Amino acid sequence: MGILTNLKSLYKQDSIRSVAIYTFTNFFGKSASFLLLVIFTNPYYISPAENGLLSLFSNSLLLMMPFLSMGIIHSTNTEFFKSGQVEFKNLFTTGFIMPIAVMFLSCLFLFSFKKQLNVHFGFPAVFIWLIPFITFLIFCHDQLLNLLRNKYDTRLYLKVNLTKVILELGISLILVVFFAWHWQGRITGLFMAYVIITIYAFYYFHKNGYLFGRVDMKYIYSELVYAIPIIAFQVSTFCMGSSDRFFLSGFTYDNNETVGIYNVAATFGSIIIILCTAVLQYLFPKIYSELTQKQVNYTVIKKGFKIYAGVMLTGMLLIMFLIPVAYRFFINEKYYSGLKYVFILCSGYFLWTMSYFFFSFLFYYKEKKKILILSCCCIFFSLVFNYFFIKQWSTMGAALANICTYIIVLIITLFFTRPYWIHFFSTDNTAKFGNKLNEIL
Repeated sequence: MGILTNLKSLYKQDSIRSVAIYTFTNFFGKSASFLLLVIFTNPYYISPAENGLLSLFSNSLLLMMPFLSMGIIHSTNTEFFKSGQVEFKNLFTTGFIMPIAVMFLSCLFLFSFKKQLNVHFGFPAVFIWLIPFITFLIFCHDQLLNLLRNKYDTRLYLKVNLTKVILELGISLILVVFFAWHWQGRITGLFMAYVIITIYAFYYFHKNGYLFGRVDMKYIYSELVYAIPIIAFQVSTFCMGSSDRFFLSGFTYDNNETVGIYNVAATFGSIIIILCTAVLQYLFPKIYSELTQKQVNYTVIKKGFKIYAGVMLTGMLLIMFLIPVAYRFFINEKYYSGLKYVFILCSGYFLWTMSYFFFSFLFYYKEKKKILILSCCCIFFSLVFNYFFIKQWSTMGAALANICTYIIVLIITLFFTRPYWIHFFSTDNTAKFGNKLNEIL
């Protein structure tokens, strides 16, 4: 009874409850997806090659997202705390102009390369319009979740996420199992879920007075200028976390079967990213709110980082312990060869969670030059490692390229963000030395 009472009292604390809801929300979707891997990795329903195609499809969404969303989602996060109601309404409304334009331009671009996409990656014709449209729906979904997070409306955040997950996986399960739609059923479930959530998102935007503001060219110009480093950053995250699938598809000739096996391993390894997202959903608004103060209390940020790092390390070790069990009971034996890559991939993703924390300072202060240079470095190292490692060692090379990239990224991220973390990771004397070092460099 004493333990139960303590847990209840902890849950009543706003901070603990928020983190618990964000964590549960993110893990519910992924855990449900993992449970359904029993079905979706069964060759009777979806073959490894089809799973490879699904992996390329989902990663194509990730690649297109930065070009469609530009820097709008990041601006929404920061300007929500800075701007007045009318100004934010105008910015939010204007923020839909560019994604819609990019969506149509992307359809034209993909149409012009449809033959090459089919030959090299096996893309069917329907992907030409489906990829840009679903990317736009994801943008609307992310805008809704960001607003709910910034308003600390954790209950509605939970409902929206659970609804999206249940719709996506429920529709997919019915179409794949009972109608034998194979990979088409999986994509249809994703499509229908995002359509329904987007309809609700526009209802919510209108209800809360975020839509139908004045379309202002100054916001478009500002977003275009800010978009260049943000696009570069998001492309860099794609290159680091997803481009290896395309290299594998290009260097292997087994109809994407290798990609399907590797993607399942990467999916398990990336569970740590889910935990990272859940914790940062709570931490980032707190950090941004603290940074708006005239006198920033870096002790609060330091405490937040210590908790965050501890949770990430514990999560990584727990994931590594449980993954072999998950493979044994939930994954078809055709995918067992990918188990040896999971531990390398999970370690690499853990390093990325450390790097991403420090990016929050660059986003808040809109350090465009630093974001751009850092992102270009990430893209360069990722593509070079992937090309040479995968060409030489195939799937093992992809895993090694992943962890080598994230090691380099963490080092250069700490270098570029040293003016910020020096304040809360050092004593007063060391901080003075660090400031002097920053001036020299």
